[in-house]
Amino acid sequence: MKEKSSTYLLHNHEHKEVHGDTSHNNLDHNSHEHGHDHGHMIREASGRVLFWCLVITFGFSLVEGVVGWFIHSIALQSDAVHMMTDAAGLLIAYIANVISRRPANIKLTFGYGKAEVLGSLINCMFTSVLTIWLLFEVIRRFFEPVAVDGGVMFVTAGLGLLVNGVVVFILSKNDHSLNTRAALIHAFGDLLGSVAAIVAGAIIYFTGWSIFDPLLSLVVIILLLVSNIKLIRKSSRILMAGVPEHIAYNEVGNDLKKIDGVIDVHDLHIWYISSNQTALAAHVLACKLDDWPVILVACQKMLLDKYQISHVTLQAEFDDIKCAEAGCC
Repeated sequence: MKEKSSTYLLHNHEHKEVHGDTSHNNLDHNSHEHGHDHGHMIREASGRVLFWCLVITFGFSLVEGVVGWFIHSIALQSDAVHMMTDAAGLLIAYIANVISRRPANIKLTFGYGKAEVLGSLINCMFTSVLTIWLLFEVIRRFFEPVAVDGGVMFVTAGLGLLVNGVVVFILSKNDHSLNTRAALIHAFGDLLGSVAAIVAGAIIYFTGWSIFDPLLSLVVIILLLVSNIKLIRKSSRILMAGVPEHIAYNEVGNDLKKIDGVIDVHDLHIWYISSNQTALAAHVLACKLDDWPVILVACQKMLLDKYQISHVTLQAEFDDIKCAEAGCC
């Protein structure tokens, strides 16, 4: 069932009445509207990129997996599995991207932006589980070596390097969201896997030392696990409404207190709306409530210029005792 919208979700440029003093940031509606449009355009572009990367990655993973199975190469098979999981991850990312473009409604007033973050988290956890499974397979190969055709492995991995290189290049030009960034990390992991398979194939072809097949696979698996853990931590922070890592919480509070007419700030909350949008809410103790409109604009301007926070809600408060102590009254 389609979710209902509401006039309460509209911004000033969409609604005839003006917000109150504690409203959403109304400093520059034209720039804010442009920000929303720009964000939507970025998501649409990211969606197209994710779709074509999905087609390319899935297609070659099938080729690499079949060849790896025929020549008994764990490096090619592990790289194929990684590419297959990346294809699944790209599918998740694409679906999340489509969902994230849906407009806000009365149940999700901030919209569906965090769908991309959720997709990123599912993507990383899914890939981590399969990577750990491959780790056990690699360890088994150390104890039970299998002969590998180094020449076929080298050629197939070379083609994989070309395919993965194209995917990494495309994603690197469109990594504006955490969702796309997750896909980029996995694609980069596939690129490393192809490099490892090429090196292993060359060594095996010239020396016959098949041990390099699982050995180089182990290096790639460790790098992928580290990358996944980092992305899982960031995705979790966003979903838990944590303070963005590029913003110093105490510094924001101190800068607000430096605004002329502000005595104190409390109940300060800063959180992610989506992977590239931040919101802030706080109670501001002002010297004179008559000066609040000027104070509000000054606070909004500082937060937008210094921290790029455009979703701002500030509640004005007045306290006779504290104002007297501060010499305002």
